[in-house]
Amino acid sequence: MKVNLLMNIDNTVPARMLLSAGLLLFSMLSNADSLDEAVVDDAFLSKFAEALAAYNIDVTSNLNSREVIGQRIQRARLGRYPDLPMDSLASSDEIASWEGEYSTADIGGIAIIASEESSTESFTERWLGSDSEQRLFVTFYSEDSDAAENLARVSSAYGYATELYFQGEDASVAGRHYATAAQRLAIDSRAARRFKSDVTELDYLGERVRRRSNSLFQADGNRGNASLARREPSVFMKETLGDEFNQSTISEIVVPGGVALGEKAHSDLSLKELLFEQERLLLVDEQGVTHSLPRIELAEAKALFDFVDRSEAIKSDAIVDIDADGRVRISAALRDTEVGFAIMHADTQPFEFVPNLPVTKSVVIDTGVQWSQPEGSQALQSQVEFEVRFLSADNMRIAQTRAALAYDYDSHSKTIEYSDSWGRDVRRLHENLDYSGLGESMRKVADYAAWIGLFRLLSEDEVRFLRGRYEFMKIDKTGQKTPIRY
Repeated sequence: MKVNLLMNIDNTVPARMLLSAGLLLFSMLSNADSLDEAVVDDAFLSKFAEALAAYNIDVTSNLNSREVIGQRIQRARLGRYPDLPMDSLASSDEIASWEGEYSTADIGGIAIIASEESSTESFTERWLGSDSEQRLFVTFYSEDSDAAENLARVSSAYGYATELYFQGEDASVAGRHYATAAQRLAIDSRAARRFKSDVTELDYLGERVRRRSNSLFQADGNRGNASLARREPSVFMKETLGDEFNQSTISEIVVPGGVALGEKAHSDLSLKELLFEQERLLLVDEQGVTHSLPRIELAEAKALFDFVDRSEAIKSDAIVDIDADGRVRISAALRDTEVGFAIMHADTQPFEFVPNLPVTKSVVIDTGVQWSQPEGSQALQSQVEFEVRFLSADNMRIAQTRAALAYDYDSHSKTIEYSDSWGRDVRRLHENLDYSGLGESMRKVADYAAWIGLFRLLSEDEVRFLRGRYEFMKIDKTGQKTPIRY
């Protein structure tokens, strides 16, 4: 049941003013306070604290605070999570979990546009055009529907456009707002804590932040999933491998190898927005000009998008590594995808072309990514610089590059050219080495590196991606199954 409370209560200004005055008067008579002092600095919660007290609803800026959790829960609580800061947009798995439990009427949601400005646009259009400070979404357990309705009434009374979703109707509409909410809150209660849920906002209820931390998680971002952590490639940033002029600073006992991509792309365009329309990704610049991007399989684009999100979360560029026994370790974001399989295959190629070096590890890294629009072209194109390196460990077990082969890839001309080599063992390379063949074996890696660089640019520069995001996040990226051994 979707209820537009701004319309259903009464859309006349006198009625709204009367209701607001009544709520404020009622709240002045209540002695209930917010659960923590930080609410004072929270524009949304501080505004509603007294009015919600009239409905026996407490507010807190941190539902996981040790002090808040230490207080016995007697009334419903509206609050935020430290692990869901501003613009923590929902992942594909989170959207699927939320819609699944919403469709069975176990949960509901409230979408709020925290602005008193009037508009003739539809709620969704206005929502997608609103700033992060204004797009709030509150998730609640079905038994807390009374508290949710009261919150929605208070929100509407303050002139905020508000939509209440409950009883499983309009799942895609509710899911679209959940997927694009910049602020994700929840209603906490005894019943909600007892409910076993896969929805992030309910799963976090009742848990305390870690000691000396304002988070539920360890620094690596893994929620106690030791098996996932063990299956990830060795976590490292490719910059620590050093270059021709700087020594490597990696200190792992095992020299890292495989494929590691994480260069932030450069572009002459001043980008404002990423769109997903008619099965295509588009970029809009600050002048309002729309630029098309090269064709790519949607499952591949989604896998690469997820990898960037994952790599930023765990601070690692590593994609895949195959050890001496052929065991495969691959980023969770790329496991069982066509992208992961293609990169895994590329990782086996360097020693097919360079078999004579006294090393046991190779690593492919990107060193530069540029996106531009060639004259006469309607679509943006990419240029990628990458290196195929051969590594060994020194006496301190630090990775050292013995030989590196550098290449340039241009997506417009579809060419890969060998450009340079360096390292103390480059003289060991055979004169008849198939430089061109080795470069061609990395074509997929170079193309993927371009997209990873673009997505990293959009993420780090906080380029807006709301229109079409819901549909993009629901793309099925699964492909060839990643083998345990290659």
